[in-house]
Amino acid sequence: MIVLKDIHKHYGRVRANDGIGLTLEPGRIYALVGENGAGKSTLMRVLAGHTRPTSGSLVINGEELAYLTPALAREKGVGMLYQDPLDFPAMPVWENFQLGAPHRTRREVVDILGELSFRLDACFLPDEPVSSLTVGERQLLELLRLLDLGATTLILDEPTTGITPEQKQDLFDLLMKLAREENHTVILVTHKLSEALEMADAIFVMRQGKLVVTLDPPYDEKKLVHHMFGEAAEGETSPLPEIAAAPVPRLRMEDTFLAGPKYSMGPINFSALPGECIGLAGLDGSGQELFLRGLCGLDRMPGGSLALDGVGFRTNDFNTLRGAGVQFVPADRLQLALFPALNLMEHIALAFPDRRRGLDEFYEGQCVRKFNLRAHPDTRASELSGGNQQRLLLSLIPAHAALLLMEHPTRGLDAGSARQVWNHLKARCANGATLIYFSPDLEEVLEHSHRVIVFYDRTIAAVVEREQATMEVVGALMAGKPAEKVLAGAEATP
Repeated sequence: MIVLKDIHKHYGRVRANDGIGLTLEPGRIYALVGENGAGKSTLMRVLAGHTRPTSGSLVINGEELAYLTPALAREKGVGMLYQDPLDFPAMPVWENFQLGAPHRTRREVVDILGELSFRLDACFLPDEPVSSLTVGERQLLELLRLLDLGATTLILDEPTTGITPEQKQDLFDLLMKLAREENHTVILVTHKLSEALEMADAIFVMRQGKLVVTLDPPYDEKKLVHHMFGEAAEGETSPLPEIAAAPVPRLRMEDTFLAGPKYSMGPINFSALPGECIGLAGLDGSGQELFLRGLCGLDRMPGGSLALDGVGFRTNDFNTLRGAGVQFVPADRLQLALFPALNLMEHIALAFPDRRRGLDEFYEGQCVRKFNLRAHPDTRASELSGGNQQRLLLSLIPAHAALLLMEHPTRGLDAGSARQVWNHLKARCANGATLIYFSPDLEEVLEHSHRVIVFYDRTIAAVVEREQATMEVVGALMAGKPAEKVLAGAEATP
């Protein structure tokens, strides 16, 4: 049993945790929910030993401790899976899996990795570099590593972000087995209320650094939402903007080939207009990641061409495209977009070098009022919750960006914050920007897209207009059913 007693964590004037007390028992699955910035991740980092509390204590199996270190937490059987996995992308899979474990030969490591992978219905190539894995695959690898290290208390911070529905079900089945059959304690930190309602034996609700209520089943979803957001739970998402006729497409791809570290795809012939919101749908690794990364220049374009507002490019140099108004927001925020050790104000100064004066006022307007980023300007990016990292990243996009390419635009955001982000993105599109994005949440793609590009087996299976883009049609295309039959059937359905 683990007891957290009167945990406080202060960052200057910000009270991230304000007198939290809760009890965790073996064999149970808990959900920790709350809006972004409520203090969920901070509290779990205290339990995992990565954050030292300002005051309070922890009692683990009868032993009272003022704080934990990562090594001591591991010794006590506590392991945490972060939204952004703590791995080394340049190292191969088997070496990352071995981190923190006693010395073993490569063959021994590969055998153990294979056994655990079989339990989770995962598949890893031991010598493959972690940099070539998707965010979802890296999360799964990190979970296997924690189990191998003997973790009996598992903290999972937004664990289903970036993984397929099939992998999610496999993960939930495994967590249920670990809790029910092996007496593990599981804590899900999530903004997806459906997951909390489905999995949890008890739900802890946090708000503004405090634990406001502990709920036991049977749950009332409306009461849960009210405890999380209060009056702010109400609100509407803006409709998709109307697309005006344009003499020249915003983006045109002609016989374009794209090549990444794992695979290539092409030829691609596609165009997008100013003001369009275009969603990408596909199972993990189907091609949507390469499509976005190729368009911004992070992956190669070995053949064909692309044009932006009528200006053609034979190469997709990242800096050149960025100068032409292309902005890429990756799913892996800390690795590819933010500087973990830099604070918020330093990020603002780097992103907007022309604004040498009035940065405090600009931060207040750009980050706080526009994106509701509630953190002290001196807070380092690595100390922010996942949702606040996403808010910071979105606030760094310049107003003149013409083509926005986004992986998981609402990753780690609660429902209210996600609604705010979509209203902002649609306002950009209404002012002429073009948005192309991927989300593992198919409902999100269908709701916020004028068109949906469906990928299957590393090719574009179809481009579906909004009128035909239903869960059934897109799901069938993602599963590999012939586009002609699927779309013909959709047209025949009244």
